[in-house]
Amino acid sequence: MSEQPISPISNSIVKKISACLLFGLEFSALFLLLGNGGNIPWLPPVFVFPVIGIALLASVLFPFIWHSLERKQKINSIKIYGFLYGAIRYCIAFNIMAFGWKKFYGLQFIVPSEIAQMPMNQQTGEWLTWFYFGYSHTFGIIIATIQIIGGFMLLFRQTVLAGAIILFSLLLNLTLINVFYDMNAGALMQSVLLTIGVLFLLLLDYKKLVDFFFKTKSDLPSLNINNKLLKNVLRFSALVLSLLFTIYLRAIMK
Repeated sequence: MSEQPISPISNSIVKKISACLLFGLEFSALFLLLGNGGNIPWLPPVFVFPVIGIALLASVLFPFIWHSLERKQKINSIKIYGFLYGAIRYCIAFNIMAFGWKKFYGLQFIVPSEIAQMPMNQQTGEWLTWFYFGYSHTFGIIIATIQIIGGFMLLFRQTVLAGAIILFSLLLNLTLINVFYDMNAGALMQSVLLTIGVLFLLLLDYKKLVDFFFKTKSDLPSLNINNKLLKNVLRFSALVLSLLFTIYLRAIMK
């Protein structure tokens, strides 16, 4: 029996566990989206939740089976990891693009008229948020376009990193909104799982990100100041002076 090629995750049970758990979570998020709160007759909760339970249980058990079979050279870790990586990207892309298409077809940011007519101080944070975002249809379309393009970029190896960078900023912002504006548990769960999934994709290219953002020298124009201390003083002056300006404004407005 010929030896298998060395796997990038050989002898790493942690990487196997993380890949399997991420797939289980992203698959669950996608299946919850498809279930759509029990509104689809052919996909009732009685079917959705058992499938999710089985998927999560399998994602916990499979890494150890995988690790054991790899040691016995009875499984190709490269192919398994490649499948999981592709499946994670597909689940995230499908989920994010679905939310984008919902905005195009008016299935999000809908506020019932009886809620919209209530005084602001009597509405929940969730309804206030939906009313605010739904006020501008153009803004909603812009967000939807970013979600669709970013999600589609995850499906190509050449653009997956760029897509993940674009989507991470958007998803992190949406997650913070869902947390601090008391959105429903389903919306919060979706945003958290998608954010974690996109962060996972980013961390796989951690070295590239560090090299690009922190080690690559910029060709932008410079002040040509050789004194490092003076440079740092100028940099921190923007931070301190802007704070002092704000404190001054607050003082004179009282």
